[in-house]
Amino acid sequence: MSDKIEHLERSILELGAEVFRVKHRMDEVERSNTSYRQVFISLKKLLDDKGIISTDDFEDVVALDVILNNQQSNQNTDLLHILSDNLKKVVN
Repeated sequence: MSDKIEHLERSILELGAEVFRVKHRMDEVERSNTSYRQVFISLKKLLDDKGIISTDDFEDVVALDVILNNQQSNQNTDLLHILSDNLKKVVN
């Protein structure tokens, strides 16, 4: 019984340490995200001020890029499902 309790305590301690590492990593990601966001806001403003591309056009290009990336992700997911189904048929 004592071994099981010690194992449970160790598991809880390891889980707590992992949660701490994940939280720390998420904080780093949030800081990086904030930094990149500020860079892109400044870039968008600079390009608009120089007359190279308007703010609306910049945002439209970003929106289009998001749409294209989502479509590509969906196609890759669909392909993985098809390949997985075919693999199951071959194995069985």
